[in-house]
Amino acid sequence: MLALAWGEATSVGAQPKPLPLSARVIAHGELVGFGPFGPSDLQTFTNAAAFLARYQQALTPSQRSAWAALLRREGFVAVAVEQLGSLSAHRGGLSWAMELGSPAGAKSEVAKEVAEDKTHGRASRFRVGGIPAVFAFRLGTSSNGGDNILFADGRFVYFVGVGWNNGGRPARGALIAAAHSLYKRVRGHPVP
Repeated sequence: MLALAWGEATSVGAQPKPLPLSARVIAHGELVGFGPFGPSDLQTFTNAAAFLARYQQALTPSQRSAWAALLRREGFVAVAVEQLGSLSAHRGGLSWAMELGSPAGAKSEVAKEVAEDKTHGRASRFRVGGIPAVFAFRLGTSSNGGDNILFADGRFVYFVGVGWNNGGRPARGALIAAAHSLYKRVRGHPVP
């Protein structure tokens, strides 16, 4: 009990320590059954168009160009992306953290995702409590698709998602727990 009281007393008024962009993606063990199990597959992009060309291939070139222009207006700095392997067949995951110029830019980017998915009717939403400015959605079906969670904190946008095919759908609860763990770990940490 004394150790707990001491630990609480020392943290009062303490400011969160700076956290680099590379430390803002899912860490090993945060998403049960997924993760960087070997050497990390972390890529950092300082060019919005290069990031979108690699990870938004379903979009047309003009759609990617418009999105890259919006990211530049929102003050795009960089994005760290990590592929997440799975211990089960027919599954994969992705985690990324994007730094924008301001908290308003980060909220704008999440709002853009929400608006885009609503107009296309592609996404079915699901609830994730306890994380402000969160957007959780499924694309596809229970046999071939993906569950995704996107949220903003400060000037950062965070994404964690799992995809599957051939009926290899993982439990959504693990993804929600991972998003909570990530949010708790990165919340309020400034850039170095």
